[in-house]
Amino acid sequence: MWLDMRKWLTFLLLFTTVVIAEERTLPQTSQVIAVVVPANQDADALQLTPNKIKQIFLRKQLYWPNSKRVLPVNLSTEHPLRNQFSKAVLGSLPSEQINYWNGLYFNGVRPPHVVNSEEAVIRYLGQTPGAVGYIDACKADVRVAVAFWVDAHGVLAEAPDSLDCN
Repeated sequence: MWLDMRKWLTFLLLFTTVVIAEERTLPQTSQVIAVVVPANQDADALQLTPNKIKQIFLRKQLYWPNSKRVLPVNLSTEHPLRNQFSKAVLGSLPSEQINYWNGLYFNGVRPPHVVNSEEAVIRYLGQTPGAVGYIDACKADVRVAVAFWVDAHGVLAEAPDSLDCN
């Protein structure tokens, strides 16, 4: 029995060490995020505010003012920008939203579409009328219109002066 307890404690110590080491190596990002829509959509006409984006990404607002369907797109839960966006705009991390999405799913409401890269977000926006997403502000190009920016200090109406895209 003592040997089993010793094995268990060794395993527990090793597991804890691995988890702590993994958390330390996770990228801690604080990039500037651009909330974007397709370039052919007038971001100003949509009157996108952080609260509206929160409603859209939590699937509480399903239609644009012009009655077209809103189609939000998220990055994968492992993507550092997803965590930063979720915390800053939605008020919680993706891992904390599981019960919320389970409840909505059973009522027939699906979470936003998920893609694996910022390029995939841009392409999704280009192919999907009514789409809205977010990317690293430095990756915003002529294919998207920026509604607003989010940095470590909160939401910004204009691109920050300190945007370093090198």
